Amino acid sequence: MSLHHVPPAAHDRDVRRAWWSIALFAPSLVAAFVIGEGLLAAMGHIDDPSPPVATALMAGLPATLVFALPTLLVWHLGHRAQGHGHPEGRTPVIVALVIAGGFLALNLVGLLG
Repeated sequence: MSLHHVPPAAHDRDVRRAWWSIALFAPSLVAAFVIGEGLLAAMGHIDDPSPPVATALMAGLPATLVFALPTLLVWHLGHRAQGHGHPEGRTPVIVALVIAGGFLALNLVGLLG
């Protein structure tokens, strides 16, 4: 059965799932914190409030990627809904991109500031 024959309710479900997937940012935030702090500790910067920039990037990049993982799921579901005539699938994608981008911007400001 091709996707063109899937009932419209299934595509509405993609939009709802995209919105619900935004809730995955909560556990991904915890995981990112654990990974970032764990990597800093492994590199010998347990209580260092301002580690060297290279060290902070080596710990921060994997943490940021883990935090941003829900964006991929939201994008997939939202894009699939849009492809089947539900333009409202775009909104959760924009929200997820703003959340992930904001997290990245806050971490970069903290690194540079």
